Amino acid sequence: MISFLQPLALLGLAAVSIPTLLHLMGRRLPPVVIFPAVRYLTDTEREHSRRLKLRNLLLLILRTAIILFLVLAAARPVSPLGAGQSHSPTAVAFVIDNSLSSGAVVEGRRVLDLIRDAATRALDRVEPGDRVWLVLADGVPRRMSHLDAARALDSLRPTPLRVDIGASVRAAAEVVANDPLGPGRVVVYSDLQLSALSSGEVAAAPVLAWEPPAPPDNRWIDTAYAEPAVWSPEGSVVAAVGGATPQPVAVRLVVDDRDLARAVADSGDRAVLTARLDRAGWVVAQVELDPDELRADDRRSIALYLREPSAAGATSSAGAFVREAMEVLVAGGRVVEGRDVMLSDQPGTGTHVVFPPTDVALVGAVNRTLAARGAEWRLGELVEGEWEIEGDLDAVNGIPVTRRHRLVGSGTALALVGSEPWIVRTGDLVLVGSRLELEWTALPVSAAFVPFLDMLINRVAARESWIVHAAPQSVVRLPETVRNILTDEGAIPVPSDGRVTAPLDADVYFLEGAAGDTVGALQVNYDRRESDLRRADERQLRASLGDDVNVLGARALDRAIFRGAGRADLTALFLAAAIAAALIEFAVASRGGAEQRGS
Repeated sequence: MISFLQPLALLGLAAVSIPTLLHLMGRRLPPVVIFPAVRYLTDTEREHSRRLKLRNLLLLILRTAIILFLVLAAARPVSPLGAGQSHSPTAVAFVIDNSLSSGAVVEGRRVLDLIRDAATRALDRVEPGDRVWLVLADGVPRRMSHLDAARALDSLRPTPLRVDIGASVRAAAEVVANDPLGPGRVVVYSDLQLSALSSGEVAAAPVLAWEPPAPPDNRWIDTAYAEPAVWSPEGSVVAAVGGATPQPVAVRLVVDDRDLARAVADSGDRAVLTARLDRAGWVVAQVELDPDELRADDRRSIALYLREPSAAGATSSAGAFVREAMEVLVAGGRVVEGRDVMLSDQPGTGTHVVFPPTDVALVGAVNRTLAARGAEWRLGELVEGEWEIEGDLDAVNGIPVTRRHRLVGSGTALALVGSEPWIVRTGDLVLVGSRLELEWTALPVSAAFVPFLDMLINRVAARESWIVHAAPQSVVRLPETVRNILTDEGAIPVPSDGRVTAPLDADVYFLEGAAGDTVGALQVNYDRRESDLRRADERQLRASLGDDVNVLGARALDRAIFRGAGRADLTALFLAAAIAAALIEFAVASRGGAEQRGS
């Protein structure tokens, strides 16, 4: 089907009738003369008249065709033949994955460089009438001109941000599906990480995905945390090494560009890095691996806190497991006997870690005491079920909890169970939703139990807020004691609700209290899911985004982006036809004139 880019030029088709009118006006009927002497010429004249009529008819057709071809050429005819370089105006959204994983090196080049080259080739085919959208790692579709999009691609760098390919594609599909030019398409340039492919609604527009190269083997620091939570002055850092292929790798603990400890671990194992620091206060450290194809995840920043052991004690109401763990901590020098921090089921005066009472009838008395001390939290109803501990407590995350009191109130939640607060802090009180007994949780018989109590006493209950983990640009909630986040550019005030957006750069940022003292640290590190480079296949992409998804090689993708919108420009063809008709008309007319002169 032929369409026209300049349809008003078709009004010139009225000129096609001009040759016919001139032909009709030029017809002459010779007079009839009876002249017996020339009757023998009748047959000859009849034959000549027949040839003349055929030549005039041919000239009429050629002249009409010349005008017709010229008018059609002026209207710029196009046809969706798929072979032309031109295409009708199209809405297209380019999803460009410049997340941390795009910094992986494949065959000597970063994946992002390959993505940039492929996207630039596609962008070169964009025409002035097209509408272009660009979606980068932040997942926000932005309408751009061809020039602005090209500049954005040129300046693209891997970012610490986590990319959700599924959400980005759906957002892009929504804008091109509702574009005035009609339903467009989404083109994805990504390493197609399986871990970045979220589930959701079917994409509202067709999706074409660039086929990335096979991912390299990768190892990374999956988690790293101090054990015990407070060094005095010795301690360890436990680092988990991630990777799909078991392979020994060297792990280092670095402080002030100096290696404090080394260890060797296989992918999937943990390395224990033990060291001593003869100083007090907060220290920034890094856990590092030897460089591999994805360098950005071979380093993880952590905060270490060093101080003298706290003076602590536990009442009999805290339970047998707590009392036995306290004896271990005292014997190991992690705490000294005293009453600066008390563990009990009654919130007495001073700093307390409070557990629910064994007798549910005493919950009301505990809540009244909490209210008298100005606490913002209360013990709620007792519930039973199956949950796991979650939050910033790396050592105890995933340990089961089967019985707990719901904690009611507002303020800082230090750990969650079933996405509800399980350990909270209010002033100099720490409230735990479960008793630390086997009827309530498996924590007392886990290897993390003693370090967990160490953390409660030495960091949390002793007025030091524990470390908050965050991914770059993620939203986190800080303890109510925090007033500012300290960065190289200055202090960032914390809103009253404690909710802040973490800085973009991976690092340790100290937290400042109302008195100007350091009350904790914000550890900003890459999302470890970015390190899992396993690729989603076409079946998995369609399961996430719908059936109208195709993964294509670079050349096939270049051809397919504007297929359906592609069209061949037929202007030159019609001009050539007009010239050919004019040449034939000239030849026929010249020959006819020569015959007449010869006769």
